[in-house]
Amino acid sequence: MTEILRGSVWRVPTVGRERTVLVVENDAVIRLHPGGIQCVLIQEAEDALDTLVTVPIEHPVRGVVMAPDVSPFRPLRFEQGKLLGYVSAEDMDRVDTALRAVFDL
Repeated sequence: MTEILRGSVWRVPTVGRERTVLVVENDAVIRLHPGGIQCVLIQEAEDALDTLVTVPIEHPVRGVVMAPDVSPFRPLRFEQGKLLGYVSAEDMDRVDTALRAVFDL
């Protein structure tokens, strides 16, 4: 199986439909505690608003990262899913800023 890394974008099966997610958990934590991998949802859309807590991205999918929508996903979901690629370092920095705003860090 492909290693699950921070900054990777996956399409994973959930109950009733597939979801596109961005892995935001630290790589070391994923390896040491793989029970639930923290991700944010990506809404695939042509026009995406850029706000304090949303981050438009163009690659590997076109859409908006929804920082308030943080959820853990079991490794099994990734085994059944598909790796789409990785966001850029710049986009990940913007996601980090949005997550800090969401969690008041």
